[in-house]
Amino acid sequence: MTKGQFFLLLGDLVMIGLASLLSGWIKYGQIINIFAARTGATTFTTVLYLIFLYICDLYNLDRSFHKKEGLVRIFVAIATGAVASSAIFFLLHHWQYARSLLFWQALICSVLIMSWRFLYSLLFPKMSTKEDILIIGAGEAGRAIYEVLKGTTSPFRVKGFLDDDPAKLNMAIGSSFVIGTTKDLIAISNSMGIKTVILAIIHNRSFTIMRRMLDARLQGIKIIEMPTLYEQLSQRVPIHYIQDHWLLFEDGFNFLGKGYVKKFKRIVDVTASLFIFVLVAPLMAITILAIRLDSSGPIFYKQERVGERGRVFILRKFRSMCVDAEKCGAVWAQEDDPRITRVGKWIRLTRIDELPQLWNVIKGEMSLIGPRPERPEFVKELEKIIPYYYIRHTVKPGITGWAQINYRYGASVEDAIRKLEYDVYYVKNMSPAMDIEIFLKSIGVVLFGQGAR
Repeated sequence: MTKGQFFLLLGDLVMIGLASLLSGWIKYGQIINIFAARTGATTFTTVLYLIFLYICDLYNLDRSFHKKEGLVRIFVAIATGAVASSAIFFLLHHWQYARSLLFWQALICSVLIMSWRFLYSLLFPKMSTKEDILIIGAGEAGRAIYEVLKGTTSPFRVKGFLDDDPAKLNMAIGSSFVIGTTKDLIAISNSMGIKTVILAIIHNRSFTIMRRMLDARLQGIKIIEMPTLYEQLSQRVPIHYIQDHWLLFEDGFNFLGKGYVKKFKRIVDVTASLFIFVLVAPLMAITILAIRLDSSGPIFYKQERVGERGRVFILRKFRSMCVDAEKCGAVWAQEDDPRITRVGKWIRLTRIDELPQLWNVIKGEMSLIGPRPERPEFVKELEKIIPYYYIRHTVKPGITGWAQINYRYGASVEDAIRKLEYDVYYVKNMSPAMDIEIFLKSIGVVLFGQGAR
């Protein structure tokens, strides 16, 4: 959690607490200590509001809080939190609010948090401080990390590039320029007060360049490799700007060899899948009826997919396309795909078409969380084009995953590359805590229909 996110969370807690006090005043006609009088109910609602604010991606500092979408997300988060609170109150009668008090709390909370988020968006940029840095290398890798560093959540500000190609001297890259060569690194750093530089030369590091980096480090200048910083800031691995030795010696991949972690994940997968299956059984029955009435053909769509260690299995989904959708062979799904049926459009938007994959999870072919399994035809093509594509097959594929909550539906090789960057990040950093984060954010993705196609 960054300082900005912590500050945002702290403000949300204050707003929820203030909303609780004001709702008690409206209900009882006087200011009372609602935290003491209704401790259980206040605790439940506070926690649930914060959880649903997180699910709705409202702690993403790159999101605009004063635009319509941000306001809608806040309203949905608080409304859903209030509904979830009502469900808990139904089970715990001795720890509950009156319905009118819960209504006022939710209403006031929505207004206060909207106001706080708007104020935050105005104040926080003025409060943030960024460290000045230099980028070593004005090639593709340097430009790629420059684009990441332009983000609002970046802790760095690029003051210039250094490159040994004379043709690049004084060349503009965005709002920065190539201001010298690696020979000038220490002198320029000292004159500009630079304490950190980013090494964005990946494939052609000469002895001279590496010696200059070492000399700079011995002068107290911090050297950060471009892939390392790129991963930290974007939460994906830049597969075109890494080499085997980086993957070999970087921190990560800690849970791949731990048998107890796999067993625990398997227990969670089976238990959660059975619970969800029972919970959504009525919805699945309605979906089966709707598909049958909407178009002729089978209810379920079966398709080969590539799973863990390259094993092929049969994935099951509710059929959302017409029967002859792939009579000419496998093709990428597109926006407004004419092959999608009327019912198919809605079950894709709400991700209901994915529910039969719970059976794949129960059978052990998939997990709830992991990279999305791809079709063998596409895998053969992508493995020839994209480096390190095989890494995504070192874990079980999932119904949802890191790429699914961070990137739109993939429909091209370029999309596959970007999604692989997220998948490799997941495999490298996977943990129970990360799986919980993905699960919660997946709920928000479904609520707002993101990435459906």
